[in-house]
Amino acid sequence: MAKIRQLDDVLSNKIAAGEVVERPSSVVKELVENSIDAHSSRIDIFIEDGGLQKIKVVDNGEGMERIDAKMCFSRHATSKIKDDHDLFNIMTLGFRGEAIPSIASVSHFDLRTSTGQEGSFVKYEFGKYMSEGTCDLPQGTQITVTKLFQNVPARLKYLKSVNTEFAAIHQYIERIALAYPQIAIRLYHNNKTIFQTNGKGQLLEVIASMYGIATAKNMLPLSISNDDFEINGYISKIDTSRASKANIITLVNHRYVKNVMSIDAINNAYRSYLADNRYPIAIINIDIDPYLVDVNVHPSKLEVRFSKEHELRDLILSGVQDTLKQVDLKYQVKNKQTEREKFKPQLDQVSFDLEQTQSIISKESTTIISKEKTPLPIKTPVVKEKEEVYQVDHFKEEKKLTPENKPIKEKIYAKSQIHGTYLIGENEKGMYLVDQHAAQERINYEYYKEQFSHLDLTMQPLLVPLQFEYPMSEFLILEERKELLEKVGIFLDVFGEHGYILRNLPLWMKKIDENIFVDEMIQEVLHKNSLDVVALQEHAIATLSCKASLKANTYLSPSDMQTIFDNLMRCDNPYVCPHGRPTILFYSDYELEKLFKRVV
Repeated sequence: MAKIRQLDDVLSNKIAAGEVVERPSSVVKELVENSIDAHSSRIDIFIEDGGLQKIKVVDNGEGMERIDAKMCFSRHATSKIKDDHDLFNIMTLGFRGEAIPSIASVSHFDLRTSTGQEGSFVKYEFGKYMSEGTCDLPQGTQITVTKLFQNVPARLKYLKSVNTEFAAIHQYIERIALAYPQIAIRLYHNNKTIFQTNGKGQLLEVIASMYGIATAKNMLPLSISNDDFEINGYISKIDTSRASKANIITLVNHRYVKNVMSIDAINNAYRSYLADNRYPIAIINIDIDPYLVDVNVHPSKLEVRFSKEHELRDLILSGVQDTLKQVDLKYQVKNKQTEREKFKPQLDQVSFDLEQTQSIISKESTTIISKEKTPLPIKTPVVKEKEEVYQVDHFKEEKKLTPENKPIKEKIYAKSQIHGTYLIGENEKGMYLVDQHAAQERINYEYYKEQFSHLDLTMQPLLVPLQFEYPMSEFLILEERKELLEKVGIFLDVFGEHGYILRNLPLWMKKIDENIFVDEMIQEVLHKNSLDVVALQEHAIATLSCKASLKANTYLSPSDMQTIFDNLMRCDNPYVCPHGRPTILFYSDYELEKLFKRVV
């Protein structure tokens, strides 16, 4: 008896669905891309319970006739390619003809469509044809998907929470809105408008809707090209950065892709401007001859391959670098007074939609006038300005950084200084050469590490509250995981549609760059669903120690040089700085004699 058999269409479609339809966001992706390929100028996406209950996509595209509406449920039935030439010259987002039959095999699928004449509908349930007929519908297509994965419980079991699944949908809609600002897109969740664009073709407006107006104002237009590539978009100024590469978004012929080469090229252009683990915001579209790019790499179509990858990398790198050089890259000096004045009008002008906001800032500092869209006056807490315990510009204050009760491992006597950078010392064993910056880094590092060894959750009010704004796709996930931050004293209150305000910080963070450190903590929670405060502290302390250290060409008095030697030799590890560079070089008497050929 033959062992090999032909699988029926329903089973083969289920197998294909395993690659094409991973979660509700995959369904939204395939349906929205079909709407774009149908030349729609408006697309509405209705989601219920993160897509687990219902997904509905409505567009005003070309629509289909009855015969095409029935044919699209067959595997590999597509209007987008006909032969080999089309396969290597793909101009549409979809082309395989797998999406609709795959989705229909794991859901109840209702397709309604019209070319502007008579409307038609076709219904499938878990891959089985149910009915068809005529319907009253304006030009366009309306697809409703319900009971997703109800016939494949193994897939249903591994879906995440409602918020997490909707966040994945929202993230995709944000990406597609960036790729097609000329299409008006509206996203609804449980009958509430969550995201919308006006379709006017202004990319900067879409960026503002995702990241906020303040971020949009800090974006630089990017436009570069050569014979093979044309690249356009926006990149952030160097004082606007994030703790994750997730905000470097690359599009190829208006298709969102994850291309490591182009992301790294953008990131490398910023390396000389940004601190470690800080990344720019960038949205770029690469227009390229379809013959030079292969999008048929993976069923998800998120991966592409370029035939001239090195040329593209060099073009992106040089283009971003040139764009950054053409503007004033100096950081704007900010003090408490200017920040306070800048912050107050923002608070006074903000309006909240109380039905969409999940929680509003604490009652004692907020006055709610009515349930309509009404400005909420917020009283900024008035506290006395803190006196700085440690001034990085005055070396005498730096002496305080090392606890005096630690014993000196080895007494070294300061003798001289070279080029305001290196110190020379001696004792009975030989000569010591010290890098004063690296040495001070180690001293500061061990002091701060001792200070931060116990988390002091005593809270201190901020003179100027901190504001954070994230794309809605990240905001939804963060709402579920905020308790991880609260365990270490970070209490975020919802501010606006998808932002937060932070009014108090724990005392243990008083010397750390609060904006950057809190953002890095939030990114940890978003991408790892955990918070390694110790690792984050290590990085923050190392950075803080470096900034607070002596710089090159700083000339010291003999007593200050001796203080560095003494404090360094009080450290647990006086031999390397927090970044692994040597702090001290030792030459024994014997080695010195060898250098001068005095050894017989």
